[in-house]
Amino acid sequence: MIKNHPFLNGNKRIAMTALFVFLHKNKKWLRVDNRELYNFSKWVAESNPKLRKETIAAIEKFIKTYMINL
Repeated sequence: MIKNHPFLNGNKRIAMTALFVFLHKNKKWLRVDNRELYNFSKWVAESNPKLRKETIAAIEKFIKTYMINL
């Protein structure tokens, strides 16, 4: 959602909210500093579309690093 820009504004916020809803429904959460989470979502938004596989791998690593069980 961050990269596709389906909305005029708020794409990062909506994408992160969708992630949080998904995690909550699966009894998971992210324990991460707000600033780091913002910086990461901004990095994803600004990442080079030609490096799609690398960006997806970085997202997976980020989530696995900070994911906790509820």
